[in-house]
Formats: sequence, C-alpha cells, structure tokens
Amino acid sequence: MHKLDTLFLDRDGVINMKLDGRYVRNFEEFEFIPGAELAIANLSKIFKRILIVTNQQGIEKGIMSTADLNSLHQNMLQQLKITGGTIEKIYYCPHLAAKNCKCRKPNPGMIEQAIIDFPDLENKNSYLVGDSDSDITAGNEMGLITVKVDNEYTLAKWCEELLSVIE
Repeated sequence: MHKLDTLFLDRDGVINMKLDGRYVRNFEEFEFIPGAELAIANLSKIFKRILIVTNQQGIEKGIMSTADLNSLHQNMLQQLKITGGTIEKIYYCPHLAAKNCKCRKPNPGMIEQAIIDFPDLENKNSYLVGDSDSDITAGNEMGLITVKVDNEYTLAKWCEELLSVIE
C-alpha cells in the first residue's frame, strides 16, 4: 500500500480534550480524546510522518513555561508510543494572538518550517486535521487536504473513514 505523505495534527481539541476557559498546562491536566491514541497508532502506519502544529500562547502569557510544555509533550509522546503511535516532530507557537506572528495559525509558519525540515514533504499528498477555522485556514493556504473535527466528528471517526477508503 502506498503511504500517504504527512499528517499535520492540531493538539488541543484533536488529540486531547480542551479545558473550559483555560490552558492544558501539564500532563496531569492532559486527557486524550477517546479513540485518539488508537487513531494515531493506525495513522502512523499509513502516513510517512505525523507532525503536530499547535498554538500555545499560554507560554507568552506566563501561564506555563517552555519546559512545562516540553514535559507535557514528552509524556504525551511516551503514551502514544506505548499504543503504537509515532509523532515525528512537534511545532508550537508560544506567541500571543495579538502579535500576529507568522508561526501562529491561521498563518502557515509552522507548516512552512516543516517543509524546510522535511524537504521531501509533498503538500498535495498531505493532510491537516484541526478543530478550528484557524487550523483549516493555515492548511488550505499551504495546499494541504484539510479535515475539521469536533466533539462528534473526532480524529478517531475520520481515521476509520480514511482506513475504509484506502485499504
């Protein structure tokens, strides 16, 4: 079976539950959305690589440190590895939305950086899965196939659909 190229995933609302009105600051507050771990394990088998692109302005707001975020991500990656999922790299934007930097979605800076880091990345054969309009805008701007998920249409449901079409 031909592998699909790259899968870009947003984090909050796609991989883990969003917290009402506040940021996920550490792994104790991190809760996988039901089915997300298995979905990532299955998606790891059909995509050349999986990358995370996530806005994390809680860092610049002083709510969490870069070390807190890195620790949370290391724990998340460890947990995903146990279930057979592999995330190749995590890109995050620590800047405030008001700064309108090029790395904060809806701007495509994190995706552009991934294309630099992975020169063989083929946009037209790559997907971005996100739960917000800003995710979809960033993916569309870079020519990715975009998928919007929510509490009903989750990463796990999309993964099931994708597997049924490509196998």
